[in-house]
Amino acid sequence: MSSSPQQTSMRRPLIALVAVAMVAVGATGCSSSAASSDTTTTQPKVGGSITVSAASSLTGAFNQLGTRFQSAHPGTKITFNFGSSSALVLQIQQGAPADVFASASTKNMTAAQSSGNIKGKPVVFARNTLEIVVKPGNPLGITSLAGLNKANVVALCAPSAPCGAAADTVLQQAGVTIPTSKVTLGADVKTTLAQVTSGNADAAIVYVTDAKAVGHAGEAVPIPKSQNVVTSYPIAPVTGTTNAALANAWIAYVIGPEGQKVLRAAGFLPPG
Repeated sequence: MSSSPQQTSMRRPLIALVAVAMVAVGATGCSSSAASSDTTTTQPKVGGSITVSAASSLTGAFNQLGTRFQSAHPGTKITFNFGSSSALVLQIQQGAPADVFASASTKNMTAAQSSGNIKGKPVVFARNTLEIVVKPGNPLGITSLAGLNKANVVALCAPSAPCGAAADTVLQQAGVTIPTSKVTLGADVKTTLAQVTSGNADAAIVYVTDAKAVGHAGEAVPIPKSQNVVTSYPIAPVTGTTNAALANAWIAYVIGPEGQKVLRAAGFLPPG
């Protein structure tokens, strides 16, 4: 049945009103969706302080990241406790204040997990390898692991430290034995390297990252890949943390783009 001109003219305003209402509903829906999206993606604010117990080989990179993190999160404070990973585990197990543990080996992280001191699953955030460091100018001409026998004093990390266990492995793989009378042991990689830079040792086996940071105080001698080892660095919150939000935010920062960029610049290898 056809409509009269009068009925047609009456329908036009009605259709216009319906169209306006639909647009308004659509706009409201979009606004609501956008607000919901904003709420979902907003990162929670963190504050307060935490103590990060970290392998001494992380000193340079973590100090740099700590400064950047605190600038990006006003009101936060990151305090570092650097040392041998094996010593740090004992400290944590004995109740020393710690919110995050960053180890230079999975072995020490596993030990902390076994004693119930780690909350959640550790994440590997970096890897490292070893290198020889000799005195500036390499006066003894040490160019290999076998050449370490030319030295009067060789600095190695203590066997309990990850860098010491790794050094033992590379020496065994190379078939090299250094007389104990020539060896001086450091508690961690920093004290081991200091034996060369202070002139007390002719050579040392340390991490590539520490060799890279030695500057003019020493000279790096590469260890062939076939004789070298790769160590993994896991990180996790400590069970007794009193600021889990900040601890997790720090870990996320370390494994995120900014943290990885600084770690790569320091000579660390990617997680895998």
